[in-house]
Amino acid sequence: MRRWYSIGIITMATFVLAPGLVQAGSGFYFSSEMGANFAPGMDMKGTGYDGSSECDEYINPWAREKCADERTGNSWWNDMDGAKGILAGAAVGYRLRDRYPDSPWGRFRIELEYFYRESEYNQTSPVRSATGANSAKLDGEIERATDQVGSLTSHNLFGNVYFDFINDSRFTPYVGFGAGAGFTNMDYGGLWKRNNDWTKITSVSEDWKPNQRTRIRQNLAGTASNAQTELSDTLFGYQIVFGVDYALTESVSLGAKGRWVNFGSFSDTFVWDPLRDHAPNRRRDGSQPVFGQIETDDISLFGVTLNLKYHF
Repeated sequence: MRRWYSIGIITMATFVLAPGLVQAGSGFYFSSEMGANFAPGMDMKGTGYDGSSECDEYINPWAREKCADERTGNSWWNDMDGAKGILAGAAVGYRLRDRYPDSPWGRFRIELEYFYRESEYNQTSPVRSATGANSAKLDGEIERATDQVGSLTSHNLFGNVYFDFINDSRFTPYVGFGAGAGFTNMDYGGLWKRNNDWTKITSVSEDWKPNQRTRIRQNLAGTASNAQTELSDTLFGYQIVFGVDYALTESVSLGAKGRWVNFGSFSDTFVWDPLRDHAPNRRRDGSQPVFGQIETDDISLFGVTLNLKYHF
């Protein structure tokens, strides 16, 4: 709720104080908006940078006998359904019609915009497919493998250019284009849980002595690797904006706006903690840490908002 109070206070303060700070007819305007965003489904790729589980010193007391300090990247894929949430923002702009009233340039305006989005995915999805050792484990050794995405939020700063379809009515339709950056966070959770039945643990090689192999399989049975964290990335993108304003007075207009925003792919690393029911490394001395990475396809959204403008 604090974010709504902050947006409301900034908006009210600007509409109350700004008329006394900026000269009338200057061409500047301030706008605020509030509405909803709709995010499409999201494809995800995860990669775990780990060695073979049998070379985990917590699991296998003989690991240093045959295991080198190796690290491989095995991947998995997943997807999430679409999401929706709030969209709110504010902008400061300049319309050229006050400077060039009789020129085609007068139909343009430029703007610096901030907007906040929160898309509530709140989904847990079983891993769809995997490669390498992960693929083989999904056949029975791993009894549960899931990805979870809570909310995806971003603070966005864009520069926009608009073209106004000026006419004799109180309505002014417009289209615009913008580019900028989104400082993006994702609530992520991952779980890989092994079968409690040690006879289902098939990933341990035959290179170990029979009693050693049995013990390793028993130690692996029932273990889980879990992650609950916030991932972050800075994404660059562009947007297409369209809408219409209705002039309530010479200074104030009320409008409806739609936008489609597309960012690049999201990527960040995370740590499994616990990793196979122990600290997130393969050596008891704390060395050889294990981590993962989550990547997505392009992040996009469609937004619909109501906006209020004050023209100075």
